[in-house]
Amino acid sequence: MLEKQAIRLASRVPSVFHSLRYSSIGLPQEKVEPSFIPTDSNLHRIEPMSKHPMELFKAWYGDHVQLNPNNLMANVLSLSTATKSGRVSNRTLILRRLDEDGFVIMTDGRSKKSAELAENPFAAMSFLWLCMKGQACLSRQVRIEGKVEALDESNWIDIYEKEPLFCKIRAHICNQGREVEWRDLKNHHDQLLKEVEEGNRELEKPAHVVAYKLHPDMIEFYESFGLTIGDRLLYRKQDDNSWRVSRIAA
Repeated sequence: MLEKQAIRLASRVPSVFHSLRYSSIGLPQEKVEPSFIPTDSNLHRIEPMSKHPMELFKAWYGDHVQLNPNNLMANVLSLSTATKSGRVSNRTLILRRLDEDGFVIMTDGRSKKSAELAENPFAAMSFLWLCMKGQACLSRQVRIEGKVEALDESNWIDIYEKEPLFCKIRAHICNQGREVEWRDLKNHHDQLLKEVEEGNRELEKPAHVVAYKLHPDMIEFYESFGLTIGDRLLYRKQDDNSWRVSRIAA
C-alpha cells in the first residue's frame, strides 16, 4: 500500500515542476535558441547586455529549460538569511513565481528562515545552471540580493492550491525544523492521507504556510562556456528604480 502511494506521488513531481516553469515563471511555450554567444577567445563575453536584469534572467532560465527538458533543477535556488547579529544560514528552496519586481518563495512561517527574516529582512539568493552544449559545459550563476517582503495570502494562495497532495500533507503534519518521532509522524501522515482519499478531509492552507518576495537591488550574472575565463554582469538598482549595469572581472 505504502509503496503504491509513494510511486503515485513521485510520478506527479515532474509535471509539477513543468507547470512552475511555464505558468508561474511566464516563459514562452515554443522552443527558443539559447541566448549565449560563444567567442573565439578564452575570455568569455556575455551578449547581449540587457538593460533590465529580469529580462536576462528570463532568457537564461528559458535556455536552461530548453537545453534540459527533463531537468528538475531550473527552479532550485539557494537562499541565505541572517540574524540581526549577523549569523548566516543557508538552504535550498524552489522559486514559486517570478514577478516583474521580485522572486516569490513559499515556506513554513515557523521555520528558522522566517524567524531570521523577521529579525533581518535582507536576504540573498543564488541560482546555478549547468548543462552540456556539444562537448562543452555552459555554466551560469545568478546572484540576487535585496529586501524580503511577506506577501498577503490573496496574492499567492493559488501557489498553495496547485501543490501536489504530498506537499499539502507535509504542510499539515510537519512543524519545520522541530524534533520529531518518525513513527508518530508516519501515523499522522497515514491517517491524514486516508481521510483525504476517503473524501473526509479537505487540506486547506494552514495559517503557518507563508510566502515572501525578494525585491532585488542587486543582480549579478556569471557565465562561462567550456574552458574559458568567465564573464560577469552586475546590475544595481538606482534611486529612480532604473538599473545600472557594468561588466566586472570574474
